Amino acid sequence: MNNSEHIENSKGNILVVDDNPANLRLLTELLTKNGYEVRPAPNGTIALRTVVSTQPDLILLDIMMPDLDGYEVCRRLKASERNRDIPVIFISAIKDSIDKVKAFSVGGIDYITKPFESNEVLARIKTHLAIRMMHKTLTEQNIQLQQEITERRQFEKELLQTRTKLVQSEKMASLGRLVAGFAHELNTPLGVVVGTASALQREVEKINQMMEQDEVDVDNLLSTLENIDKCSNLTLSNVKRAANLVSSFKRTAVDQTSDEVREFQIQEVIQDIVRTLHNQFKQTNIKIQINCPTDLKVVSIPGALEQILTNLLMNSFIHGFNEGTNAGAINIAVQFDGNNLHLEYSDTGKGISKENLEKILEPFFTTHRAHGSSGLGMYICYNLVTSQLNGTMACESTLGEGVCFKIEFPINTKA
Repeated sequence: MNNSEHIENSKGNILVVDDNPANLRLLTELLTKNGYEVRPAPNGTIALRTVVSTQPDLILLDIMMPDLDGYEVCRRLKASERNRDIPVIFISAIKDSIDKVKAFSVGGIDYITKPFESNEVLARIKTHLAIRMMHKTLTEQNIQLQQEITERRQFEKELLQTRTKLVQSEKMASLGRLVAGFAHELNTPLGVVVGTASALQREVEKINQMMEQDEVDVDNLLSTLENIDKCSNLTLSNVKRAANLVSSFKRTAVDQTSDEVREFQIQEVIQDIVRTLHNQFKQTNIKIQINCPTDLKVVSIPGALEQILTNLLMNSFIHGFNEGTNAGAINIAVQFDGNNLHLEYSDTGKGISKENLEKILEPFFTTHRAHGSSGLGMYICYNLVTSQLNGTMACESTLGEGVCFKIEFPINTKA
């Protein structure tokens, strides 16, 4: 067997320190014969140099030596952070209890009295090497565990940052849909106002023309005044409608870009969302019904609730009702039990298959990717419910029979 094979198959690397050549040779032969790699050192100085070059697994250390005694050698070893964990077994002819106590006080883990029994020496070495190996293994596992914990924390931090970015991205996408819907809805009353304003101008011109005549036709004047009254009422009602749309848009736009906790009315928030998405649903045969107490005011995060409802409504529109081409109904029901708000959102759309139902709340899952869906809508809803609102969200569905989302989260109420 060559030297490299001997080291690889060794039971351990032992440094034997003894100034007595006979004892040094005897211990070296005994340990080598029993499969250990042995490095002999005739004094303390050489022993310390040997440890610097090659760290042993265990040291057998004599006490009475001419240059440095065993106590001093052990002290220097234990003073070194690199070497302090190397087990040191004192082996000496000194039998006094006070010397044994001193050996343990400087860092020794065992004490063998000369003349020694070979089996005793081997048994103690085997025991302490086993302990040493277990300690090294535990230390390595602890280092690995600490590294894994650090990596996990970093991963969780990155995951949180990614989730925050995704939520913000979806908020901006939702806000974009809101702006587009608001602009389209606002065009209708503004268009009516422009039309009635033009009509008013024409009717006023008629009156001016009448006043320039010698005689005024009373019937024509009354008819013109009646038209002016109708145009004025129509203008006023559409201006009010535009003002309500602007107020709704301001509330929704501010809330959806904010995580602010504030007091708000649940029904008003739901109606704002339905109103802002009216442009999506108005050309469809999809009926939206809201069943919510009119006087229910709560303290929570309206932006999160609006984001959730927006995503659920658009999910129904796109997936449940095939981009609005299928007819059906959406029901939003709200109840309060004294501690938690229960929101049940259901539609009568296509429903979800059993295999897809298990994945519906996972990130990036979508059956509509070919049409540009990101697969983040339901995942973001779930995270908003669980993370921001500290609640729960569950989905029930049967293919062909619609879908039902059950959301529950704690709130404070205001009378």
